[in-house]
Amino acid sequence: MATHTRSLGLHMAIAATLMLRAFCACAQHDAGQATEHHRHELSVLLAHTHVSQGVDANGDITWLTLPSWGLNYNYWLSPDWAIGLHTDLINEVFKVEENLHGGSEKPVLERTRPVAPALMATYRPGEHWSFILGAGQEFAKEQDLFLLRAGLEYSMHLGGVWETSASLAYDARFDAYDSWMLGIGITRMFGLRQHLH
Repeated sequence: MATHTRSLGLHMAIAATLMLRAFCACAQHDAGQATEHHRHELSVLLAHTHVSQGVDANGDITWLTLPSWGLNYNYWLSPDWAIGLHTDLINEVFKVEENLHGGSEKPVLERTRPVAPALMATYRPGEHWSFILGAGQEFAKEQDLFLLRAGLEYSMHLGGVWETSASLAYDARFDAYDSWMLGIGITRMFGLRQHLH
């Protein structure tokens, strides 16, 4: 693990800390009011994963747009904070140049329908926007890769226990490659709970 890998992790941690501090300062609630929120939510996302260092059939570097799915579970500790398991599945076999590899030579890595679960923390400072940060593992038959994930989500209540959302997430796989995922999803909430603040 070269200095680049540690530097990437440090920069992501600093950025996440500053972002959360800024939004914590802005988020205010009326004291003494009771609100209801759902404890659990389950989301299914239809997405595309974008890899800038893909390798085509001729061995040339190309931008890949790969069909993917997301399955996310969140447990809300409060109306603002949740922890959960967010799992991405890229439904393709593809090759990618290891652009986060520390050396000057960039090996090519094949991935067969990788599945990437990550333990995530979610902060929702207002009604619509959520910021997510966490770590996990990408599993594929060729090799498993550790990853850091950061993202942004915009959700809109549809009525009852349903929400829809748009999600943007960045995954950095240590000493391997990085990707962006853009998706839309539907969320089912359950487990109503009253919260005083």
